[in-house]
Amino acid sequence: MIQPQTQMLDIYRASMKTAADLAKASLENAERLQNRQLQIVRNALEENAKSASDLAQAKSLDEMMALQTRLASSQMERMIDFWSGLWRTAGDSQMAMIGQLQGQVDQMRERFRETYDLTADLTSRSTQIAARSAASQVQPVERRPEQQHRKSA
Repeated sequence: MIQPQTQMLDIYRASMKTAADLAKASLENAERLQNRQLQIVRNALEENAKSASDLAQAKSLDEMMALQTRLASSQMERMIDFWSGLWRTAGDSQMAMIGQLQGQVDQMRERFRETYDLTADLTSRSTQIAARSAASQVQPVERRPEQQHRKSA
């Protein structure tokens, strides 16, 4: 039979494990996001260097305007890619955390159910012991008046 103190310790351990798992998931997601941002910055630097080189080689206003249109389109693509990646990472992060929390809640629910069942069992046994003890105390008291009544007769 598991004692309530042991179960409370198990619940505490499970809570601490949940907190550690959530912290780990959060840090891993932050790392992924920073790596993604770093990749975007590197790509932007490379494209900026290429754009500067292309602008320096432009020979006419028409070439410069076409180049600027292409650069604006490329920058818009990078911005959309960045925000979609950011939201995707945030969504994945939330899904992972919710999954971990759900698993921990299920474990906690099971532990509480075990604790409740144990408490109910102990209460039932205590009630039975108390009833037997009370019954054993009542019987001698009931017999005493009969014995006193017989002595007086």
